[in-house]
This record gives sequence, structure tokens and C-alpha cells, in this order.
Amino acid sequence: MMKNRLVIKGTILTQPQSFYVGEELFSSMLFSVVNSWYDSNYGNDRSLKVSIPPEKAREFGKIKSAINGFTEDLHNLSINYCLYREINDALEINGHKSNLYICLILENLFTNLRSIYDFLYHFVKIALSDKELKQYPTTDSINNLISFCKNENNRDKLPENIIWVIKNIEDDLNDIKKIRDNIIHKGKDFLLTRKEGGLYMRVPIKETNSNDNLLPNILNTNEIDYNVEQYLNKIIKTTLKNIEDFGVTLYNEISNKPEFHFGLYAISNYCIDEFNEFLITQNSP
Repeated sequence: MMKNRLVIKGTILTQPQSFYVGEELFSSMLFSVVNSWYDSNYGNDRSLKVSIPPEKAREFGKIKSAINGFTEDLHNLSINYCLYREINDALEINGHKSNLYICLILENLFTNLRSIYDFLYHFVKIALSDKELKQYPTTDSINNLISFCKNENNRDKLPENIIWVIKNIEDDLNDIKKIRDNIIHKGKDFLLTRKEGGLYMRVPIKETNSNDNLLPNILNTNEIDYNVEQYLNKIIKTTLKNIEDFGVTLYNEISNKPEFHFGLYAISNYCIDEFNEFLITQNSP
């Protein structure tokens, strides 16, 4: 039975007892840090309540926009997963139509995951001093930020823990980039098959009937086709772990600032129950 919620889709300030094991909430440390930063710097009318130079105010505006985008991508992850489950389980939908719908949903999910990583570029700015902010890469790209962090000449230009956590996400980000770029930029298609009671996918390199797969083998399997449910579970959990590690690092950098007031935030929508069940109860391979 569908549960009644206070909001159809939104952000909620929550309490410790419901933050970690919330059924109707998707809780996130990074989401809490960035929203706490927002509420510490912006009033109810969404205007700045702190006095800062115009150039810094522009950077604050970019961070605010990134928080909005990050929020939407978290919602979209849960909604697209819920939609995938409903279509995959709907016997009344023609099998060929079902596959077309699911291919589009998979494309959306991998695009959301790629976008989530990009927002980290802006969130780093929350922890920077004015001097560090002036030395920060000007190109809006997580790729450039990773390159910046890997350059030994930049070791003193960012907090050490921020550099560590940004460098640590590179391999997982590259998996997401490879999938998204092959689908969006190179026109590759998902090939779905149903066997052994499950849905399997691959992205052929050349021909549909070729015995290959462009998708990174994150499941460490010898099979050419990857179980969709297991693959999504692994890659989404990996992404969420990375952003939570980043959130903890960001919190440690700014928690002692007197102007920063921390609270626990989560998102809620009518798909969160299924999304949480998928993340919590299904074991990653």
C-alpha cells in the first residue's frame, strides 16, 4: 500500500533516529553538509544573509545551483530505479516495448551518476579559504579537479584530505564516464536479454551478435552479459559511498567554522521505499 507523505518530492530536515535507517527518507552526509552550508549563508527568501565581496558571492551562487542539481539527481536516481522495477515487473507491457523503456531508463541512471560526480567540483569550494578559492581551477569540471589534485605542485593549494578523497574517486568515475560516453556520445546501445529469471545487459562494441561488452566488468564475472539488478546495485552503491566519504571529509574541514550550523537533511519522495530496499537488502556481488 502506498504510504502518505508530507511531500511528494522534497528536502527534509530530520532527526538522528530517522537519519541512518529511514524507510521513507534517503539520508546523506554530503546532502546534509551542503544544505547546512546553504542554510548558514542564505535566508528564507533565498538571498545571501552574509556580507561578502561580489566575486565570492558569484561562487556562492554556483554552489547554490550545484546543490539544486545534486538534489534533483538524487531524486532522479530513486525515481528512475523505481520506474525500472515497475516496467520490468509489468507482464502486461509488450516485451519489446519493455526493453525500449528500460534502455532509456538505464541511460538516465548512468547520466545521473555521472552528473552527481560533477557537482563535487563546486562543493569543494565550501571548505576553501579565500586564498585557496582564488587558486582553484576555473574550469567547471571534476576531471580538471582530479588532474589539479594529482599535480604535486598543487599540494598546498587545497586541504590535504580534500585532495585525497578527490583522487580516490578517479577509478570509479572513469567507469561511469566510459558507460555514459559510449551511450551518449558514441551512439552505442544496450542489448537486453532475459534468462534464468533475470534481466541481463551488455553494450556490444561493434555488432549486435558479437561476443563482447563495452561495459566495465565491475561484477568481476566471466560472463559477457551482466545482471542488470546486480550491476545497478554495485555501481550506485559505489557512487553513494564515494559521495558520503566526500561528505564526511567536507564536514571535518568546515565543522569548526563559527558561521556553519550543521543539521541532518534527507530527501523524500514516493519512490524512496523501493530505492532504500534495493540499496539495503540486496547484497552487492
